[in-house]
Amino acid sequence: MNKIKEIDFSFLSPEEMRKLSVTKIVVPDTYDEDGYPIQGGLADQRLGVIDPSLKCKTCGGSMKTCRGHFGHIELVRPVVHVSFAKTIYLLLKAVCSKCSRVMSDATSLKEVKRVSVCPHCGEKQPQITFVKPTSFYEGDRKLFPNEIRDRLERISDHDLKQLGVNVRPEWFVLTVLLVPPVNVRPSITLESGERSEDDLTHKLVDILRINQRLGENIDSGAPQLIIEDLWELLQYHVTTYFNNETSGIPPARHRSGRQLKTLFQRLKTKEGRFKYNLAGKRVNFSARTIISPNPTLPISVLGVPQSIADELTVPWNVTNWNLEEVKKFIQENPERVSYTISPDGKRRKITPLNIDEILKIITAGWIIERKMKDGDIVLFNRQPSLHRVSILSLKAKIIPGNTFQFNDAITVPFNADFDGDEMNLHLLQEEEAQVEADQLMSVRNNILSPRSGRALILPGLDFALGLYLLSTFYVDVNKEEAEDLLSRTSIKKIEGKKFTGNEIFSMILPKNLVIDENGLVIKDGQLKKGVLNKKNIEKITTAVFKQCGPEECEKFIDNAIQLSIQAFQRFGVSLSMDDYKITEPTLMNIINLYKEGNKQVKELIKKYHNGKLEKIPGKTLKETLEQMILEIAENVRDNSFAFIEQGIKYKKISSFEYNPPLMISVAGKGSRLNVIQIAGLLGQQAVRGKRPISGYKGRLLPHFKKGDLSLEARGFVRNSFSEGLTLTQYFFHACGGRDSVVDKGVNPANTGYMQSRLVYALQDLVVAKDLSVRDAQGRVFQFKYGDDGLDVPTQKPVAYGEAVGVVAAQSLGEPGTQMSLRSFHYAGVASVAQFGFQRLVEIVDARKTPKKPVMEVYLKDEYKSYEAVKRIAASIEQVKVEDVSEIVEDFSKKIIELHLDSEAMSEKNISPQEIVEKISKDNLKIELKKNIITITPEVESLKNLRKITNKIRNVIIKGVEGITKGIIINKNQRYVIVTEGSNLQQILKRDEVDPYLTSTNDFMEILRVLGVEAARNSIIEELQKVLQSQDIIVDVRHLMLIADAMTFNGEVQSVGRHGLAGSKASVLVRAAFEEVEKHLIKAAVEGQKDELTGVTENIFVGNVVPVGTGVVDLEMDVE
Repeated sequence: MNKIKEIDFSFLSPEEMRKLSVTKIVVPDTYDEDGYPIQGGLADQRLGVIDPSLKCKTCGGSMKTCRGHFGHIELVRPVVHVSFAKTIYLLLKAVCSKCSRVMSDATSLKEVKRVSVCPHCGEKQPQITFVKPTSFYEGDRKLFPNEIRDRLERISDHDLKQLGVNVRPEWFVLTVLLVPPVNVRPSITLESGERSEDDLTHKLVDILRINQRLGENIDSGAPQLIIEDLWELLQYHVTTYFNNETSGIPPARHRSGRQLKTLFQRLKTKEGRFKYNLAGKRVNFSARTIISPNPTLPISVLGVPQSIADELTVPWNVTNWNLEEVKKFIQENPERVSYTISPDGKRRKITPLNIDEILKIITAGWIIERKMKDGDIVLFNRQPSLHRVSILSLKAKIIPGNTFQFNDAITVPFNADFDGDEMNLHLLQEEEAQVEADQLMSVRNNILSPRSGRALILPGLDFALGLYLLSTFYVDVNKEEAEDLLSRTSIKKIEGKKFTGNEIFSMILPKNLVIDENGLVIKDGQLKKGVLNKKNIEKITTAVFKQCGPEECEKFIDNAIQLSIQAFQRFGVSLSMDDYKITEPTLMNIINLYKEGNKQVKELIKKYHNGKLEKIPGKTLKETLEQMILEIAENVRDNSFAFIEQGIKYKKISSFEYNPPLMISVAGKGSRLNVIQIAGLLGQQAVRGKRPISGYKGRLLPHFKKGDLSLEARGFVRNSFSEGLTLTQYFFHACGGRDSVVDKGVNPANTGYMQSRLVYALQDLVVAKDLSVRDAQGRVFQFKYGDDGLDVPTQKPVAYGEAVGVVAAQSLGEPGTQMSLRSFHYAGVASVAQFGFQRLVEIVDARKTPKKPVMEVYLKDEYKSYEAVKRIAASIEQVKVEDVSEIVEDFSKKIIELHLDSEAMSEKNISPQEIVEKISKDNLKIELKKNIITITPEVESLKNLRKITNKIRNVIIKGVEGITKGIIINKNQRYVIVTEGSNLQQILKRDEVDPYLTSTNDFMEILRVLGVEAARNSIIEELQKVLQSQDIIVDVRHLMLIADAMTFNGEVQSVGRHGLAGSKASVLVRAAFEEVEKHLIKAAVEGQKDELTGVTENIFVGNVVPVGTGVVDLEMDVE
């Protein structure tokens, strides 16, 4: 099969359309009374057939073999192609109305400016107006399509080339319309026997009818007005045939009122040709069913139901080397072989009657289709496939039942659970594919996460608990017991008579393993020190992979799981409500804690009302109060944990353990917060990180007094889940819960879109032979991948052809979904998060200014004292006139009065004279009396008075423009001013500021002030801050690649349609991503070429993708 090398985009001329066509279509109908296609109609047999009983009259093919042929309609009068109307308008503006020469030296249509007199022929140029979608006017006179066509015809090829137009523009005004083959717009027969036509056919019928009427009217000499109306109608039908979502005209509808889906609608959206048919592939040899856990299976094995194994087949090529093996297999397992295919392509089903005959004639060159058997390599996948390890290869093991079964340890890469999830299996058909899947996609090779480089597949959760029990409670184990514990592992022989749990665990460790970090010590494969909890097991698994290789690591995980299961035989871990029952004294302690907190809050509220509350610098009094109350509420909740820990009545499984904390610390499931909320108290419920604000006037519910700011009136829940909530508490809890439910509904969709943009932007970034990262055009994005050329999980030199771009996109996109979903586990807990998913989107979209611009201003060593920092913080806060005065306009006297707020002025340390100085201008008369500044401007209209008022309102009296607040925080024993708002340039000019440590989160500002390299580093830092705030580990190499791509051209580009993804070299990729019509039309006008060098475009045309094994070409040494 020939490979498509490149695709050229152009526009068909009327002559080419006629050549391509097999017949002229003239009849606005499809079938006659007997249901046969009408000759010259829209279902003419020369266009192809969709009826199994008919043959095509052009090629003689049947419904299966004929690919369809085009017809054409000769339009009586020319009409404008709606998609090229804008191009036509720009061309008409660019050329002289008389001599049709280009009147300026513009080198593209975008640069065209209208000239009043033609420099070539001296003709005065009338104004050209474009009325969407397809009307053009010269002055007041309408230009008809035939006039436009004539004018465009006269433009020389040289002039067109100058403007970057590579097709003849008169072709944009259609005189011939291609009719697509019948199989592109098949009709269906309804139960009633009537035929229902495709939307395109409906539209073509409309075009033919109007075309016919227009021709008849012209021939009979009808009045010009009627002809123009019909011509306009023909234009409408041709326009909606191409694009039925054209703005400015009503869409064409079906009789039922449904909007017709015409040509461009077939390309757009998720169900369109690009995304659904070209980028999305539907496959055979796949299966789908529900999944269930089976911890007895090795991690690389998948249990496949017998019913699926009987249905799926694998082709087995017969050669001289395996002929006898194949014959033996057929003789012994005739029921496991479905079909044979002889070299001439004949396919025969094997039955008891013909098996002997087939065994005699089978030779090399035949293909046997056998059913699936144990050991077949399959691909296993769960959607959504958010990262590389969402699809892995496993070895099949045929089992009874109806569900896929696999070991619990491999649920993590798939993000699967067993509450009814379904997964997909793909049975690979070629040996090359099977080998590649086993070498690259197997579980053993994907134990470490490509995102963080840490173990993703490991004996966690219950298995971790089992290993912990082994190391803690199996203190004195005899040989018989030890052999029993190891009976399901690969360890068959043990030396010695007495063992500890740690010694038994050490038997499954590789002998050359060495670890010494954070209290975990392993020497020569012996566990010397450290507790076996999830954290340490993750460290061990990662170390085994890196030090001993993937095969050893797989063996270790399998052994650890089976050992853990055996350890559970003697010690179980259970959980019941008894584990959360607290003693009476503990409950009293918690109540007292709450009462003490409430007392502190009431004192704060009293201070607030008396005006004695000291403000936190940079916050208003109300904000100060709220922050202090929130801190008290959090302390009450956190301090109650200590009491709960002492006071739960628990069944002892040892002298010091009880179950909930065991699960938290060892298995890593659940948290202290869950224990506090079940046993102690729920704590402060929050909406958007703050205490719930009033619902009724001055209060949340009518059960409280108006203006009550106390804990219980504003969402603090004293009861625990065990005690049950009161009605008001239940309401507050619902408020907090609703907040995260909304997030859960909205965020995954946004995350998915963000990941899609990232993947489109970065998909072509691949590691080249010299370890640099290049795109499909060979442009260098990094001279060495990640600055060190090392692969994230293995820490070995990265492989040539590694798709680092896609992996980086997935590494940022996949945790984005967790970010949005994680909010659910801590429903309603108040803690102010400045970083979240929204900030992530803000960064990759390279927004001009962040929603919350923030600076961290560090001061030089001589300004260490709190007083000095406080003074500087006050001096950089911007103060506008409106912040310290009430502005009153007197329209009758045409004056503006500023009523100064003396309290605000003394707080901001501003005198009335300073304000007068700042606002005094030549044309303003200003008077200052007591606390009122009167301004009399010289204006005629009230509109101008209002303009001056707005200017005065925004005059900055002191401080740095853009910085609205300066909050002092103590960071590493040093006072730092955190500002709301950012102005790097002005702040760096100040002598007190340390320019080396001061930073802003606005990297677009950094780009302007410090340049592109600083901006690139800032993008990496900002991404790290967001991810760290959510406890998500992403290797810095991925972030570096994203930042390098965003800053590639010396500016900061977004990843979306106006940035990286929208500026791809490939036409097909740009069209597939977004704005299909725009990109295809531009490509046709400019005669662009798609050289098919990237990922998506090769998937579209069915070529091997130039990534991974696809970048390697094999050369054969014939000699």
